[in-house]
Amino acid sequence: MADDVVLSLVVIGLVFLATIVSGLLAVYSFGRIDHPLSESYGVLMAVDSFWAAGYFLMLVAGGTLFAEVGLFIKALSSALAAFAWLRFVSEYTGDSEWLPGWLWWVGAIESVVWSILVVSNPGGLMLAGVDVGQFGVVTAAIEVAGLGAFLQLLIGAALVGLSLFLLGRFFVQTQGIYRYQALIIFVIGAIVLVSTTLFIGDYRPHPLVDPTPLLFNLQALGVGWALYRYDFLRVAPVIVTRFFREMGDPVLLINGERVVADFNAAADDLVDGLRTQVSIDALADTAFSETLTAAVADPDAPGEFTTASAATGSQRTYDIEVTEATDQFDITRGYVVVLRDITDRKQRERQLEEQNDRLEEFADVVSHDLRNPLSTAEGWTAAVGDALDGEEPDIETAQMGLEHIAHSHDRMDELIEVLLTMARQGQTVADPEPVSIEDCATDAWVTADTGEMELAVEGDRTVAADPARLRQAFENLFRNANDHGAASTVTVTLTPDGFAVEDDGAGIDPDDHEELFEFGYSTDEDGTGIGLAVVKRIIEAHGWQIRVDERDDGGTCFEITGVST
Repeated sequence: MADDVVLSLVVIGLVFLATIVSGLLAVYSFGRIDHPLSESYGVLMAVDSFWAAGYFLMLVAGGTLFAEVGLFIKALSSALAAFAWLRFVSEYTGDSEWLPGWLWWVGAIESVVWSILVVSNPGGLMLAGVDVGQFGVVTAAIEVAGLGAFLQLLIGAALVGLSLFLLGRFFVQTQGIYRYQALIIFVIGAIVLVSTTLFIGDYRPHPLVDPTPLLFNLQALGVGWALYRYDFLRVAPVIVTRFFREMGDPVLLINGERVVADFNAAADDLVDGLRTQVSIDALADTAFSETLTAAVADPDAPGEFTTASAATGSQRTYDIEVTEATDQFDITRGYVVVLRDITDRKQRERQLEEQNDRLEEFADVVSHDLRNPLSTAEGWTAAVGDALDGEEPDIETAQMGLEHIAHSHDRMDELIEVLLTMARQGQTVADPEPVSIEDCATDAWVTADTGEMELAVEGDRTVAADPARLRQAFENLFRNANDHGAASTVTVTLTPDGFAVEDDGAGIDPDDHEELFEFGYSTDEDGTGIGLAVVKRIIEAHGWQIRVDERDDGGTCFEITGVST
């Protein structure tokens, strides 16, 4: 007797608690949770609450009208529960689209009809009867299944079985942490199906106890815990397995509140002071913080970040790619930020821009420098025609005109050769070979127009270079000394990280140093302004640098640095 009292108090307390908790969760889910499953989960909780309420009335008011009301509510809710469960599962697995909308109306109508038939129980087909007896401190009522109850069980079993099939397929098809969530829901659904079958088959822990409403409430609570409390939808678990550990590039995980959730070792090495649980607009690295904030705000806009490499100290440029991390409901839960090293690509882009600049310079020379001798030739051609036209041709004028025309043609030929040289020298040296500074300078001296000047080479060094192009650079430097410097001696000397070409001429005005290597700049009216510009391009094509300075004893010094041996 004492055991029945304790058991009755426990069962009544649990059923009452299930009624209240399920009802509150239904209200909370409808009004406070922003989630695609909130509505279907809220309906499921509401049905569970009514099911428990109906059973509560049967527990405490057996043999009265309240027990009849409770039977009606319980029959209606138990029938609706199977449809509500299938609706929730189909939306969870993404299969709701192929289930017809009228199915839920059929479920509502079938549930109402079933509850009416249970209460009226025509011919005793629905129920074999309703047992009323003393259950501890209360007089309880419990229905005894009839033939109709087994038919209703088949309908409910079919619906729950279909939901279990959808969950099982989802478990197989999905991956990562969603599999555990689906497994929890699958197991709970299977337990309730088994419990209902046992109750209909008259297998009960007590003759007046129906555990199904309690288990169904436990099922709904477990589902809610899996969805909301056990946060499967948070950003880190969703993407760690898929992206985070497999990537060698720096990667950051940003949650929906734009706070750093996690980052890999490469990102830690790249960004100074990177920490989790810090808003992306408050990172210690201000430049990175601003760039990252802008990239997350507009993932489609290109973003780049340049910083010094921790390993080499050289500047590296990274492309910031932001991808929204969504769950199976297409809700954005955060962002995956991947930084890809694009330094080499940026360098190629700069080289392409430089080549385009050279093409523009080439066109400028063609349109400007070639036009002058061409116009001169055209003018003298007309003058020669006029001199030879008439009864007494002016042979002297005609000869002078022809000489000017020939000179103009020579000038155009010279410019064309220089332009072709300039265009060829724009290419980066890809396959350098060992070159002797002394031999290369001596060979260039032979072919360069050096007048009465003398060459002195002080020391020798083997460098990695393109021999033909390095020789062209020497030739242009030697010609420059002869044409503009009024020098008598040109000296090639070695320096700690390269070499230098010096002359003892008049030197170069310091005001001209900055513009000296610009294309088209010349201090000589007859100069092309190309010779030193080509030298600069040859030097930079090797990855070296060139600068001009004054010698202590007068003259000019062109120093080439950064030379690899």
